[in-house]
Amino acid sequence: MPLEPDQQLYLTVAAGFVELGMFLDAEAALDDIDAFCRGLPEVLAVRMKIYQALERWELMQAAAKRMVEYDPDDAQWWVLWAQATRHSSSVEAARLILVNALERHAHDAGIHFNLACYECQLGNIDGAKEHLKTCFDFDPSMRLKALVHEDLQPMWESL
Repeated sequence: MPLEPDQQLYLTVAAGFVELGMFLDAEAALDDIDAFCRGLPEVLAVRMKIYQALERWELMQAAAKRMVEYDPDDAQWWVLWAQATRHSSSVEAARLILVNALERHAHDAGIHFNLACYECQLGNIDGAKEHLKTCFDFDPSMRLKALVHEDLQPMWESL
């Protein structure tokens, strides 16, 4: 069910507030959307940006999990679900989400990059290296990101 024009306006306003870094105002705009429409994917996508910026990890985790249920073929929802889970639960739980995501997204550089980060944080340097190599095979531009990403520092220090 698509949003009615008046409800779409609230979503547009919320997205604008997000772009301006006005996350509490964005959240207030989303709260003006009819309760029956708040679970729609387009609303949840904006809400996740708010939760991420405000570090409301448990709320982001729930929203991202719903997005995976709506659209499991979009790898970004898996990555966001894992990121929120990492902050709200554990690195191991986040890693398991992405291991499951590999069934659908074996060729996604972002999944492999984030798995490399989680493996590194869990002390599995060899696993991190394997995922980074796979990531670079799919997207060589990720090499620069890997050099400065703090989650990968244990791997660089071990070299």
